[in-house]
Amino acid sequence: MSEEIRCINLGYVVPKDNSEEVEKIFKKHASWMEDFYSENNGGQTHLLNSYFTKAPEFVDPTDPSKGETGNIVFTINERFTSLESVQRHIENAMKNDYFEEFGNILQNYGKVISPGGVIYHSIRWKAHYSHLF
Repeated sequence: MSEEIRCINLGYVVPKDNSEEVEKIFKKHASWMEDFYSENNGGQTHLLNSYFTKAPEFVDPTDPSKGETGNIVFTINERFTSLESVQRHIENAMKNDYFEEFGNILQNYGKVISPGGVIYHSIRWKAHYSHLF
């Protein structure tokens, strides 16, 4: 695994009543990323991939039959070619009109905040990205 590849991984636990507004802001960020990292902008030189997820939070994650807590778990997962690309991403994302709301969501609901993480295990990584290195 390349030591150069760095990730942003964010995890949020949001009350269901607030989840639509949070998802709306995350979709704005996703839309910005689609444009900012497009092939026309040379995006592949900085961003390898990203995905956003949401799921109900379970009372007992090992036994969903015990029910849900009433919260929604969101994750944002972004894989970059370098730490410099992570820093570039953060600097440019902060310029967006929605970023104050994005920051408030992180402050209010963020449970996992990992900018610049190093991948120490991945399955099928080389098959998808080895051509870049």
